[in-house]
Amino acid sequence: MGIKVACIGAGTVGSSWAALFAWRGCRVVVYDPFPEALRKAEENIARTVTTLSEIFLDGKAGVDEVLRRVTYTESLEEALSGTQYVQESAVEKLEVKRSLFEEMDNIADPETVLATSTSGLSITEIQKAAKKHPERCITAHPYNPPHLIPLVEVVPGELTSKRCIDRTVEFMDWLGKKPIVVKKDVPGMVANRLAAALWREAVNLVYQGIATPEEIDIAVKYGPGIRWAITGVYLTYHLGGGAGGMKYFLEFFKDHYKRLWSDLACWSEYPDNSFEAILKSMEDYKVIKRMAYDELTKWRDEQLAKILKLLIEGG
Repeated sequence: MGIKVACIGAGTVGSSWAALFAWRGCRVVVYDPFPEALRKAEENIARTVTTLSEIFLDGKAGVDEVLRRVTYTESLEEALSGTQYVQESAVEKLEVKRSLFEEMDNIADPETVLATSTSGLSITEIQKAAKKHPERCITAHPYNPPHLIPLVEVVPGELTSKRCIDRTVEFMDWLGKKPIVVKKDVPGMVANRLAAALWREAVNLVYQGIATPEEIDIAVKYGPGIRWAITGVYLTYHLGGGAGGMKYFLEFFKDHYKRLWSDLACWSEYPDNSFEAILKSMEDYKVIKRMAYDELTKWRDEQLAKILKLLIEGG
């Protein structure tokens, strides 16, 4: 595609996006008002591109060539000049994002897509600050880390145009992502709502002394997690219904889920002392005791890449 992309915000998510954009051939400008953030971003992007090369091309890719596509600036005007697509990944505060979108809307070409990486804020509320062209504002929420996890949740606001949606989906497809268009602007979109439900019960299991964090992770990794990676949730249960499919599954397991749901956690705030229970249990988590953060991150990325390759090969 060879387009110019601006990454607004040089933190972990913004740096990951920038590495992916450059890896796929885009010219990338990373903007942050803080020089130290840009310095760290340059280090992170170099490390991420090197990792991508090692994982997918056995280290044979021209890392230096990819990195030459990335420039850094403290000037928002410079970042947005000639840019066709913007990915904002600033701090997760509504007032910060609204201020940025107001400023970007005044500077960027009217045809430029303004996308936010927000994981929980409303794009409808954010785009209200873009008085000139709110129709080009949209959420393109990645699943962390963006340079490896394919999912992107594309969420239009009340004023977002169909053209903006189509252009965003097309760009994400080209990047090799797996975009879904979320039909309503709701907190947490799709993936984080599902993850939040699972996390609440995972916390509850530790809090109630039913299982340790490590045991829960083993249960997810070697149980439903394997199936979910291949067949998701709905296809898994459709297959669980045998030849009768989803209709049989819904009817046959109705009472089973009624009993189970009545026993699950339903609180909306962490219970008292639950933090202490979790942190105490985490002290015995073997891999955390054995590996430092950077080692864990590298190991995670390598394992994610292996799974991703299998998913790509399997279609």
